[in-house]
Amino acid sequence: MKKLINFIQSKFYFKFIFYMFIFLGFSILFYMIDKNSNLSTHLRFSQEFLEDFLIMMLAAIITMVTITFSIIMVVLTLYSGQFSPRTLNDFLQRKVSLNTLAYYIGVSIFSLVSLVLSETKPNTLYSFTTLFAIIIFILSLILFAYFIHYVAKSVQINVYIDKMVKEAVINIEKQQKEIEEDTNIQFERNVEDEEKEYKNEYTSKHTGYLIDINKTKLLNYLQENDLSITVNIPLNEHIYEGDILFKYQGNSSFNFDDDVINACFTISDEIGSFSEYREKTMKLVEIAVRALSPGTNDPFTAQICIQQLGFIFMKLSDNYYSLYYHDDSGKERIMIKTLNYKDLLYDHFYQIYLYGKGDLTIISALLKAFTRIAGQSNQDMKDSLWDFAEYVIKDIDIKQLHVFDSREVKIPLKDLAYQCRKLEKYKSMIE
Repeated sequence: MKKLINFIQSKFYFKFIFYMFIFLGFSILFYMIDKNSNLSTHLRFSQEFLEDFLIMMLAAIITMVTITFSIIMVVLTLYSGQFSPRTLNDFLQRKVSLNTLAYYIGVSIFSLVSLVLSETKPNTLYSFTTLFAIIIFILSLILFAYFIHYVAKSVQINVYIDKMVKEAVINIEKQQKEIEEDTNIQFERNVEDEEKEYKNEYTSKHTGYLIDINKTKLLNYLQENDLSITVNIPLNEHIYEGDILFKYQGNSSFNFDDDVINACFTISDEIGSFSEYREKTMKLVEIAVRALSPGTNDPFTAQICIQQLGFIFMKLSDNYYSLYYHDDSGKERIMIKTLNYKDLLYDHFYQIYLYGKGDLTIISALLKAFTRIAGQSNQDMKDSLWDFAEYVIKDIDIKQLHVFDSREVKIPLKDLAYQCRKLEKYKSMIE
């Protein structure tokens, strides 16, 4: 089912086809009502009036479609230039953009089909068809005005970032809830499981993005064949044919059923709609890096991205490094590595540091973000945050800074040291 839903949502034309069939059904339905109903005599709309109105409405809809499409192209250009080329799909996949175009296409289909049907019975009063045409035309005008307002908000960087962060937080909270409610997941490993060695490898037969894993089906398959596997590839990561999909422990000569593995591991040529937070956070990184480039020079936007990254990582502070799935008998069958805080910090903050290390406000923003994250992290994560903070300020001689510059670094660094329980190291750095 997930495969089907993801395929449908990844293909924009499915929504257009859906609206076309809906409005085709409306045109036939109202034609039959007008043809067979005597109630239409109370609404005196003749065939000539219907045809004139439908032609006028069709011309207006085509004009609005042209303007709407032109606006979408302008927005995509702005998204690519100001934000990141990876953000283009965000606007195209939004419900407002797709539904607006799909609605206009559906109204056009209704107009064309109603014109053809009305010619088959020229002496009939098409009262209900005309009334429905007037209603959907008024809705078209309202939708067009709303779309203009929506686009004006969409191109604002703050609105775009806030929306993306909210989606990332929703994904994280949803993922955490699923983990808590999954009875097959256990967080404590016994000695036997920790001593397992996964020496055998299964390589991918396809190239694409790993967008989903059917854990239930995979658990049953592994239990039947007395195997255990470890998956080191996170969801929405790109893999190539021949790459290691997972390592397994058990019968080294066992031949996996490729059809079963393909059904359990969904690999697509596009990132799945069931995306995790990482897709959103990497876009924030790209926006921040682009804002720090010499051609843009917008450190304020970069600081906003850093603050939002800190908020998202704070939500991840109670997540788990790995998930362990057990079968019905309680035996560990699947280990999925989900989180490595040091890797996450480096992947997300290294480029921002690289382009912004000459700006103390960027360094200060990074330290403040680390402090926010450390507030709800365990000690292992606090240690990772402090280690990366030392890496970030390694090129800064705090003792030689001007008093104004030193305040920009010392205050957030002290707050971070307090949260990470590293006050002694902080004192040695500033004295």
